[in-house]
Amino acid sequence: MKSLVNVKNILLLAGLFFILSCEKPDIADDPVLVEQLMVKSSDTIQTDSHKYFLETELSRNLMPGGPVAGRRKLVAYITMVNADRLPVSPYISIAKLYVINKTTIWTSVPQKSSSLNIPDYKFPTVSTGGPEWQIDIYVDVVAEVFNDQTKQKILIKILNQKIEALY
Repeated sequence: MKSLVNVKNILLLAGLFFILSCEKPDIADDPVLVEQLMVKSSDTIQTDSHKYFLETELSRNLMPGGPVAGRRKLVAYITMVNADRLPVSPYISIAKLYVINKTTIWTSVPQKSSSLNIPDYKFPTVSTGGPEWQIDIYVDVVAEVFNDQTKQKILIKILNQKIEALY
């Protein structure tokens, strides 16, 4: 009987740990931050003598048999593109990503995405596990670009980006 109680306690603690360890997207309703991001960012930036802009692909996987309902999170593929079509500087990266739906902001730290088909004038990143916002809505995207050589942070934006559904 005592070992049955210990097993139940272990299962209860394991279940509690699992529930608490589930990562939730960093979402905030912050109209002041939205205004600051919009004012301080521009649609192109210049760093290391090159001009850059953003490309995005925002989507949720709604394919039948895909992710479990309630786990169909927003995925943001964000690519910084060198407008001169020269290789992206090895000193710059996208340090933080803000996806803005009216006054609600999803903040994430994107990971570098790798693919053999991406030209060297593009710097692709991906953020997963975002909010379950509706599809076919338009959001704004702001990225914080960090230059490791100069320690400079620059905000770049792209407006009115559609959240697509993957079927």
